Amino acid sequence: MSAKNRPYEQFGSFILFKKLETDALGDLWRAGRVDNGNLGPTMAVRRLLGGNRAALTASAADAHNLVPLLAGTTFAKDQTIDVANGIPFVAHEYAGGRSLRHIVDRARGGNGVSPNPIPLDQAIVIAEKIALSLSTTADLRYLGNRLAHGALIPQFVWITDEGEIRVGGQQLGKGLIASMSDTKVASELGRYFAAEYRASAEISKTTDVYSLGAILYLLVTGVEPPDAVTGSAFAQTIRAAKTFSGQPLPDDLRAILEKSLAIDPAARYATIGDMKQVLSGLVHGGNYSASTFNLAFYLSNLLKKELEGEALEREKESKVNAAAYAEAPVAVVTPMPTSSSDDAPAKSRVPLYAAAAAVVVAVAAGAFFILKPKPAPAVVARKAEPPKPQLISQPIVAAAPTTSTTAPLDPAAQKKAFEAAVQQKMQEEMMKLQSDMNRQLKQQQPKSTPVQTASLISPPQSDDRGSAAALDQRRVAAQPLTQTQAPAPAPVVPQPQTSAAAPPPLTQAPVSTVREGDLVDVQELDKVPQPLSTPRPNYPPLAAQQHAEATIILSTLISENGDVTDVKVLRGDARFGFNDSAIRAMRSVRFTPPMKDGKRVKTWRPQSITFAGH
Repeated sequence: MSAKNRPYEQFGSFILFKKLETDALGDLWRAGRVDNGNLGPTMAVRRLLGGNRAALTASAADAHNLVPLLAGTTFAKDQTIDVANGIPFVAHEYAGGRSLRHIVDRARGGNGVSPNPIPLDQAIVIAEKIALSLSTTADLRYLGNRLAHGALIPQFVWITDEGEIRVGGQQLGKGLIASMSDTKVASELGRYFAAEYRASAEISKTTDVYSLGAILYLLVTGVEPPDAVTGSAFAQTIRAAKTFSGQPLPDDLRAILEKSLAIDPAARYATIGDMKQVLSGLVHGGNYSASTFNLAFYLSNLLKKELEGEALEREKESKVNAAAYAEAPVAVVTPMPTSSSDDAPAKSRVPLYAAAAAVVVAVAAGAFFILKPKPAPAVVARKAEPPKPQLISQPIVAAAPTTSTTAPLDPAAQKKAFEAAVQQKMQEEMMKLQSDMNRQLKQQQPKSTPVQTASLISPPQSDDRGSAAALDQRRVAAQPLTQTQAPAPAPVVPQPQTSAAAPPPLTQAPVSTVREGDLVDVQELDKVPQPLSTPRPNYPPLAAQQHAEATIILSTLISENGDVTDVKVLRGDARFGFNDSAIRAMRSVRFTPPMKDGKRVKTWRPQSITFAGH
């Protein structure tokens, strides 16, 4: 077969499109799976090339039989742990995602790229979702034994394009511990395992507790956790840890790190479920704005540049002739736990869905990670909802003072649809933040204050700060809400008609209680204030030099005359003066007066401003 017909390397039933990572354990590829001669879904394939090959192969055989038990939103989707060409591997759905290892490395910056630290809020939500996956695994039994992950490292945590955290690589612990004899593997990965686990390879209830503590340390500090075996002053290092941005760690996070990373297993959380409960308390406690949307939005900015070129690559990959690879397939061999001279036959897989090229456009905050075009029925359902005043708050993009000669990546129609999806997602998040702020203002308002504030009436929106296990339930529950039709009227029993139908009783029209100058929720307005001129924020010079980007969400208090009297930051970025530049831009704008029941009123109106460098 000519190289022209087979331009990519083949690995088992996978076509290796692009290498994404390389480390001591092996490499990670974006790949296409060949299903019955057709190109199946895009997969992430991690080949375990380093360490103790024999031990990893045996662990992969054991894990292969357990993977079907790992179903749910916290586990790597469509995961396969197997052996091909004599190489153990872990494969799962790609979903436009990246591994936690890759994300942390990008957040650190370097090579001309400025650091973009992972916010503490998002570090906590990542850790809480990982803990949920681990605790779900611990509730499972196989052949009468309690399951555990046993191989939790950043490489096996996958974050999808929607900010979902999925965990893979389960049951590879024995192979990884045996691989600690490789000094390079031990140096990179040994720090994620407790000392007693490395010494005995025996999993206990606190094994995953320690590994999650090490990953939480990596998330909140941006540096590798200390090695309990080779590191000196281990406990002192943890107590002296600072955040990614160099600030002192909050006491609640420091306490979790000290307890989960205790050298003595008895001093740790007794189970991974106990640690999960503590992390969930932080997520729901109100001190952190932890949500998968915020995480996805952060990742869209962090990975924007490397994802901009991915659309063209994946479009090319989607057109590969899979039949050329299926003509001479490389068998996937699954060695069984008991040694045998016969190779287990490769399992055929049923085609799941055709691969589709991802649409990536440098729009707004580069929101590749947070948006996928929504299916048409959802749009129809939204149109069927009772009419509400349409909040039109177009995102403002402040481009860096540089020129670009890059041609558009996508056709105009695709770009327009994607921009609309970006704006819709951004508006939903802005209104959620604005609603939270309105509730806080109402709580702070004295009861005797005569100002009329209309109640907030908005479509039901799920709070995605809950556990990952409830994520799918909320999505399923939300779908009927948008498509439910009004119930059919009950049958009416005909009555003898003796006279003309009486006219309906007259009811007095409700008297408006809104007065001129009252503060009214923006979603209750008859006319939403619109800017009379386009805000023009200045791109901070230092940010432009560092190619730094940010999206700031503001709330602007607009008076009954259309003047801006106050501006608050709903979600900002303290670096390089982004917040100040956005605030100054909004203070200089005048608006049309907000209107309610024919009267001019005041309102808080949300607005996003994106600083997008090139």
